[in-house]
Amino acid sequence: MQAVEFTLFSIDEDLVDEWKGSFQALVPSDLLDHTSFVHTSFKDMTTTFDCLVSPANSFGRFDGGFDQILTETLAPPEDQSALTRVAQAVLYERWVGFAPPGTCTLVPLTDTPCSANRVGCRYVALCPTMRLPASVSWHKEIVHNCVWSLLVEIDRHNRQAAADASLAPIRSVGITGFGTGVGGISAKVCARQTALAFAYFHDAKTNPEKWKSLSWHAIKDMPLVRRLPMDD
Repeated sequence: MQAVEFTLFSIDEDLVDEWKGSFQALVPSDLLDHTSFVHTSFKDMTTTFDCLVSPANSFGRFDGGFDQILTETLAPPEDQSALTRVAQAVLYERWVGFAPPGTCTLVPLTDTPCSANRVGCRYVALCPTMRLPASVSWHKEIVHNCVWSLLVEIDRHNRQAAADASLAPIRSVGITGFGTGVGGISAKVCARQTALAFAYFHDAKTNPEKWKSLSWHAIKDMPLVRRLPMDD
């Protein structure tokens, strides 16, 4: 199966540098080869993406922070509430309106008012880091959980697309920082947890028999669990 290309971008140069360092230290080279890091604002990017990630709130409102930028990019100028409406309809169907922090919900944009957007985006991956806009620095694993859920959903979607010609696979994903704005999570913690999730997920996909039958001994003996704390 064709690899997914991940672009991690931020206007925060410290975050971009931390991503680079953490991924170089933790992520296998065959996955790292499909990951790029860009110091820029999203509005200045010319790249197109099949999927854009929203480090959102649990209620799917796209009216603040990076979510507001997504609204300005994906919703028609004359209907700036369109992205929120589309997302909340999906969230109600999936979660009865409330997506718990740490989960990921793919929101299709095809056949919605947001389909004809300048970046070619067909899906928004809604990954709430918080219930409401507030600090989540107290949550020591929220970034890892969001990124893990994102990778699981993309993989699940692409496996379905491989079996169903009516579904287009996701081949390019744009990701900004999780919880690094109002969430109060430091660039170092965000980058390390993001890289750890990529590393864990790669290990799980390349060693399915091990991950299908994990004992507590095997779990505690994993280098990623034993040696690499989440929040330093």
